[in-house]
Amino acid sequence: MEIYKIWALVGFVFLFIEIMTPSMFFLPLGGAAFFAAIAAFKYPDNYWIQGGMFALFAVLFYITARPFMRKKETGDEQTGVDAKYIENEALVLKDIGVKNTDGIGSIKIYGEVWQAKSINGEEIKEGEIVKIVKNESLIMYVEKISKE
Repeated sequence: MEIYKIWALVGFVFLFIEIMTPSMFFLPLGGAAFFAAIAAFKYPDNYWIQGGMFALFAVLFYITARPFMRKKETGDEQTGVDAKYIENEALVLKDIGVKNTDGIGSIKIYGEVWQAKSINGEEIKEGEIVKIVKNESLIMYVEKISKE
């Protein structure tokens, strides 16, 4: 098998690995292997040129392409429980903050039932509307909404 075909095969292997593990690590290596295959086609007996092309383009692709292809992270994006529930209103299904108990009641939001505790320890009766302040594991911490 000619050496340029081996370099091309290595490039396809790197691209396949990148598809299976999207880490943006193997994509530049795959592109560099294709350039090394071009060098191997032109200079089949000079392994220094082939290796140099691979190294040069691998570094070049990491410097130029990788920053553009990575997901931009911003602090503004919220996902999960915080984005869906915090600062929203819920209906109390079971009294919250009842004395001589652990203070856990239950609330309903978006058709889901969650365990809830009062953020400031006050008692909240069934049927009242509360605002979810924070979440810890499976317990939502709530506060009464003042009726003004």
